Amino acid sequence: MVITNGVAHGIWTAMATVLEPGDVVGTETLTQTANLINASVMKLRHRGIAIDDQGVIPEALEEAHRRQPIKLLSLTPCYNNPTGSLMGEERRAEIAKIARKYDLTIIENDIFGPLIPNRPKPLWAFAPERTYYVTSFTKAVMPGLRTGFLCGPPGTVSRLISRLRATGYMSNTWTAEVVANWIFDGTVDKLIAWQREQLAERSKILKKTFSAYQIVSHPYALHAWLTLPEQWRSQTFFEQARLRRLLVTPPDPFIVGRGEDPHAVRLAIGDTVRDRHDFLSGIRRIAGLLLEDPEPPPQIFQELA
Repeated sequence: MVITNGVAHGIWTAMATVLEPGDVVGTETLTQTANLINASVMKLRHRGIAIDDQGVIPEALEEAHRRQPIKLLSLTPCYNNPTGSLMGEERRAEIAKIARKYDLTIIENDIFGPLIPNRPKPLWAFAPERTYYVTSFTKAVMPGLRTGFLCGPPGTVSRLISRLRATGYMSNTWTAEVVANWIFDGTVDKLIAWQREQLAERSKILKKTFSAYQIVSHPYALHAWLTLPEQWRSQTFFEQARLRRLLVTPPDPFIVGRGEDPHAVRLAIGDTVRDRHDFLSGIRRIAGLLLEDPEPPPQIFQELA
């Protein structure tokens, strides 16, 4: 195990250990930005694999590998960002079986896992000989605690450390010491419990407010995935929300390649510092906007002028 400056640092370190320019990395069709950035900077070929409410679909993974052999899978089984999918243990076992069959390496981003009580076994438990497991305290405990852990397959520690040193020689020992003390004195457990309570309440509010719409909102997730009604395109909704000082995230930053726009938006609900009144106000204003018809884009007025 090596200490990293958060999950993004851990994912980069694992990718740099396994991959060479031109290699193929597979992820969810909608995936966290670290995967997109790393694939671009490292000159990798990035392939999105079809997903459902549990994440990557096993049959789609096999089909993608047959079309173009994949060297590494980088997945977020717990609360994928942005879709919020949660992969069950049976699906995890299937993915591990396919990875073993085709000799694929796996990077498992479990940054949201600690928030889930009695969460499913990690992918690492099903394929430890080929899985790099990455997690962090940034999401579950405190944003400023950019300390994470990276566990690689047996015999990979020396290679991981050499890549780690290339990014700044070592991780931040001060935050690592803070985290270690908080683990032993129970502070980490208390902060996670407090955040779970806040997030569970907000999830209930979301499901009630958006009961007429398709929304993925798990009780302990930091974000929700809201499918927009037919009259709205995701970019238009994002722009109209921004004009009303409402911040939602369209799917474009998460789409692999030229994948389809699902016409949905991500709602970030993890700002537990903000009070309940502000949260309710923002959610109700978003619900009100969903009922409206989109304003025509500015270029239409220019063409008609």
